[in-house]
Amino acid sequence: MRFIPIFVALLLGSCVRIRPNTSEMTPEQILRRSSLVFIGVIEKHELPDRLLFRVPGEDAQRFRVLVRTVRVETVLRGNESHSTIDVYEAFPTGGLTGDWNSTQDNRRYLFPVRLENGHYHVARDFLRSIYPVYSGRHDKLPLDDSRPLWERFALLQWWVRPDRAGDFGDDQFTDPARVLGRWREAKVLRGLLRHPDAGVRLAACEDLLHMGMAQDECWDSLVPKQRQSLRKFWNAVPPEESWNENRSFEKSARLHWDQIAGGAELSFAAMSELRLFTTINNSTLRREFCVKFQRRFPADNDTGCPSDLPPPATIVTQHGDIPLVGGWPKP
Repeated sequence: MRFIPIFVALLLGSCVRIRPNTSEMTPEQILRRSSLVFIGVIEKHELPDRLLFRVPGEDAQRFRVLVRTVRVETVLRGNESHSTIDVYEAFPTGGLTGDWNSTQDNRRYLFPVRLENGHYHVARDFLRSIYPVYSGRHDKLPLDDSRPLWERFALLQWWVRPDRAGDFGDDQFTDPARVLGRWREAKVLRGLLRHPDAGVRLAACEDLLHMGMAQDECWDSLVPKQRQSLRKFWNAVPPEESWNENRSFEKSARLHWDQIAGGAELSFAAMSELRLFTTINNSTLRREFCVKFQRRFPADNDTGCPSDLPPPATIVTQHGDIPLVGGWPKP
């Protein structure tokens, strides 16, 4: 019996300690904190024995260690030769609120992780640092290493693969660093409107409908039953409500243009919004905004002008988001 305390002491001394880090971090800071960034599929979630893996100190009562066993598919930064690795996270034991690392078995995610004491620890505990990938399996990102990783990852989210998830089209986490902008996303979505799969087309139409700023010309090509299906990702907002809001936007579009264009120096987000005016779903207003845009930015051709042509559309390939002319290319 006298050996039991010694055994317990040795066990506790050899257990892995996972210290929580729930700091506010930008997506770029998350990358800088990571020693490995990869895309993988979760095989299982487990809560290991507290004697083997625990959160030390005063956080011990508020957090438990969660381990995800992940099948590594594509390493984006760093090196990892194992096909399967364990990723650890300090996870709260109480109620959950906010945008936390909710994940499921057999789903594909982007993992920025940090090697600590021989174990992979998520770059940020609890708060979002693991991002779902719905577009399917990829062996590489679009573009090359000269472009920011977050830009390449955001494009990957729209690079359609045959094994894409049923949630393809959910754009909540497609652009964590907000590097594409709404204009560029709208062009990608308009390219997906020409995809041969009806589910992909409806997902793209739903995203455009709920994007606002009357980017919803696809609505006119749908029958009533299809229109009612445009609530897969926006299930709290009836499609007709978003359609009506877009019509209301058209009535005040000139005022919105003046408010955005009034600044002497326009941000990336503001320019993205001004470009959307040139693809508004109202032919009269579209012509008017094309004139306004070309008068203000005569050397800028990344617009929906001339207004008598279909709005610009792109398709994501290994070369990035390239113009889509005509129908979807055959595989």
